[in-house]
Amino acid sequence: MVRKERKDHGTGRLVEGEMGEGDDVLVVEDVITTAGSSMKAIAELRGEGARVGRVLAVIDREGGGRENLAGIGVELIPLIKGSELLRGGRGR
Repeated sequence: MVRKERKDHGTGRLVEGEMGEGDDVLVVEDVITTAGSSMKAIAELRGEGARVGRVLAVIDREGGGRENLAGIGVELIPLIKGSELLRGGRGR
């Protein structure tokens, strides 16, 4: 888990959990717009030695997140895109 900010208690770290140098990590998000939060989390994870190549998001709001992530070598895998929701679902 990557916290948005350090806490005064507990470990005081941004990255929590068991992770070793070179581990592959999948970032999971509920909603992606510009991917700003994801990119901050990826920077922290990579700083800890993780390899991050993909972000799984429930919804891609299609606000530039895919392109921003691609710029740092990360693939966005959305379960559904905002435009698909507006049309009533996938393939309609």
